[in-house]
Amino acid sequence: MRRLVPVVFALIVAGCSSDSTEEGSPNPPSGPNTVVYEECVSFATQLCADAEGCCTETYGGFDVDGCVATFKRDVCRPGADAVNAHRAQFDETAVAGCLAAQAEAHRVCVPTWTQTLELRKKINAACRVIDGKNPPGTGCSTSATCKRPDGNGAVECIKNACTVIEVLAEGAPCSFPSGPVSVCDEGLTCDSSGVGSAGHCVRAPSVGDSCDPSALESTECGLGRYCDVLSGTCKSTDNFGGPGCVQSTECVSFDCDRAANTCASAPAVLSRQTCLGAPQEP
Repeated sequence: MRRLVPVVFALIVAGCSSDSTEEGSPNPPSGPNTVVYEECVSFATQLCADAEGCCTETYGGFDVDGCVATFKRDVCRPGADAVNAHRAQFDETAVAGCLAAQAEAHRVCVPTWTQTLELRKKINAACRVIDGKNPPGTGCSTSATCKRPDGNGAVECIKNACTVIEVLAEGAPCSFPSGPVSVCDEGLTCDSSGVGSAGHCVRAPSVGDSCDPSALESTECGLGRYCDVLSGTCKSTDNFGGPGCVQSTECVSFDCDRAANTCASAPAVLSRQTCLGAPQEP
């Protein structure tokens, strides 16, 4: 389950639809048209300024230059390259809405699973500043060239294929929630039998309803809830980090150290690297 963490909480960069294809290369595109890159840097500067509070609260510091440099490398450079190569389009009218959605995520900072789902929907719907032209299922080397689906879904370049990542409605096909996959909406659960098997989003038991306590790490109660081993009932996941877990579903971080009976700290919507910049080479 802990493999789900980088996917569900990587709201900021994922919402902008890019991956870096040139590590450590935040420089402008080499082509003659740098307008998109410059607009993206302006966007990143505003977004990073708004991120300071969450960064300081979570990591005890903030490096605005490091934050902007991260976006230059991971978002602006590949995005501008894709637009200049006519493999993506830039929509300046989406900037304001995207910044507003990101600002809402910053205010929440460390979300519950329910908040994560709502933030993902809002960010995915609003942040269509750079939209690729490659349909889902086609080849890619960066997410910037992948076309977003309609609605509140996102798209990522996974194993060189444009892959839709979205919040699924009841009845939709689904897979066990591990790694970069679409997940069922609030109040639903995927009835797949485990990793590698397919299922459908079905109604999950409500908080207080009975469940099977013998199956540790079960998603029977839906993500954001867990089956309590003592009472055999579904409970809300509210451990943001600290003692008191026997399974990962009891932790907002989806990460329980069973030997220590302790949940890892719940992650923020902003990564340490985004807030503090890339670590310096020794």
